[in-house]
Amino acid sequence: MRIKIPENFMGKPVKGSIERGLANAPAPSTPEPEKPAPVIKPRTSVPATDPQNYIILPGATHGKYNYPDTLVSMERRHFNKDWISAHAALYSDDEYMLTIRQFADFLALLKTGKAFDGAGSQVDPQRIEGILDEILTVRNPWRSEWLDAKFENKGGILGLGSKLHINYDHRFLSGVNSGLSHQYSEEVDCLMTDKQIDISDWLNNANEHGLPTKNTSGGQIYYYYPRNGRVAWFLAYSGWAYLDCDRDPTYSDTSLGVRPAREKI
Repeated sequence: MRIKIPENFMGKPVKGSIERGLANAPAPSTPEPEKPAPVIKPRTSVPATDPQNYIILPGATHGKYNYPDTLVSMERRHFNKDWISAHAALYSDDEYMLTIRQFADFLALLKTGKAFDGAGSQVDPQRIEGILDEILTVRNPWRSEWLDAKFENKGGILGLGSKLHINYDHRFLSGVNSGLSHQYSEEVDCLMTDKQIDISDWLNNANEHGLPTKNTSGGQIYYYYPRNGRVAWFLAYSGWAYLDCDRDPTYSDTSLGVRPAREKI
């Protein structure tokens, strides 16, 4: 049996209908090009032009965390900048911000009274005392410095069961996702209550991130425990000296600076 194709269907000619349909069909979508992966801007190893103004912090390993021999500035710089702007200013000078662990080790080194500058000469003990006084002494004026640690809740569902992490070793990214990004993020296990702590106990028994442990004894340094979305700094003034892990990263002040560091080469 032969099937006769009608010349018209629903008032429209059948002949040429396929061609007309294809002509009116939307053009096939063009897939979006893949976005390039962000590129981490490496820390460049550039010798300090004034090594006599830096102290050599010997490389150390603390659990999973380690760092190489590091030059730490004897003085703070880049004042009146928020936390991110301070990172940017350091990066432009081929330098970076100390982590809490490095800062604790730096204080412990200074408290031995013996240190060497970037040129290899022993630092005058009076100069060491002056640096310690600038960082720790409870007196006016107010002195403070940023540290490389940001705290963030991660994991869980709808905010339930999340764990507080410490993000550190921040670097800048180039490309479509440019900005400041951390290289390491690890769960925090430390003293999680505000407390006056003993500085020697903190420095001698800090965890791998440089934070006081749950058993840190009481003393004269005030400690604010880490909170989500906050960053770390150290400050001293006429009332107290603080290790504060509850600082707003957008804060700035003329007395707030940062202590530049660079890898020793």
